[in-house]
Amino acid sequence: MADLACRPLALVCEGVEKVFPIDGQSNVWRMLLGLPLRGKTFHALKGVSLSVPRGKIVGILGHNGAGKSTLLRILGGVYNATRGSLHVDGLACGLFELGGMGNRHLTGREYALRYLSIMGVPRKRQQPYLDDILDFSELEGSFDQRILTYSAGMAARLYFATATALQHEIYLIDELLSVGDEHFQAKCWSRMRKLLLNGASGILVTHDWVSVLRLCEQSHILKRGQLVASGPSDKVVVQYLDIDVPQAGQARFVEDHPTLYQAVSGEDAEFVFEIESSIDEPVAFSFSVETLRVGTGWEILLIESNMLVATHAGRHQVRVKIDGLPLVTGQYSLNVALSRHRASLDEPAQVHDSRSWTTGNGWDLTVSGPAADAAVLLPVEIKVAQ
Repeated sequence: MADLACRPLALVCEGVEKVFPIDGQSNVWRMLLGLPLRGKTFHALKGVSLSVPRGKIVGILGHNGAGKSTLLRILGGVYNATRGSLHVDGLACGLFELGGMGNRHLTGREYALRYLSIMGVPRKRQQPYLDDILDFSELEGSFDQRILTYSAGMAARLYFATATALQHEIYLIDELLSVGDEHFQAKCWSRMRKLLLNGASGILVTHDWVSVLRLCEQSHILKRGQLVASGPSDKVVVQYLDIDVPQAGQARFVEDHPTLYQAVSGEDAEFVFEIESSIDEPVAFSFSVETLRVGTGWEILLIESNMLVATHAGRHQVRVKIDGLPLVTGQYSLNVALSRHRASLDEPAQVHDSRSWTTGNGWDLTVSGPAADAAVLLPVEIKVAQ
């Protein structure tokens, strides 16, 4: 294999467009002959340009009808692009339409053997892969039954286990990680993380933003055949969710509040927040530090909630102190909220003001210094000064 350092991009498409004829039998022949279409047409993709760095999975978010599956099928060679160019540098595996390579009268075993043969695995080397497919799919006695007797979930398990038994350079994934029950989905995520750690590249098209956060550092939004947003996955997800920023209520963070905080890993840290309250009622403060980790998703590392910080109107100062900050060097999101203080956490929260990455108004935390073990939950000492 050529030096991968000289091949930084696994996949590139530039100005890709796809036009489908809506009516007219003559258009079928014109499409097959590569001639311009006549009559009514549907523009499924319009000037799509993107690239996938080697060793990365890039996400494409979009609602039904956005053109996600059409793009994936062009990349996988199922469709030809009407216009534009694309380059796939490596052996690609399409995790979509997985049952299309064999009829449903095949048994699970026969399907797996056919796939391995098509992928060029010599017969004498197929048994270990076959054992892995049987074990991962958990089909047991059904493995030698015809696929037409399988439930949809059983067939999906067979298709996924078979398609991921071999290590490919590039994966084209279409919503497949949402199949099966929670147990099998966890297995799918574990296998995809392993493939990613082994250097796999690919594209994940989905409407599930949680999946994108778990696998992709960079993402795009596809809307009506066009890319309308691109960038780091957490920023793109905020645009995709399009959640209205809540209006501040009777207690709020001051307008000129800093949006960037800095701290050193392993050293004592202090974060100061200025708030204003217009009510003589108890106000609670909630605080969390979160981060995006590829292969895991969005993690809450530090959290405290419903901390009483004010009992009367006026300006107040909240100091969050953390001894020996247990966060590794990196970028984090500070999420904070003010709400009515609750006597019990079972009571519904009445939020006055909030800053969160999901609404795009969260604050950033940069941690520098040597690496340190991260914590999942840590008691936070909070002092209130008025």
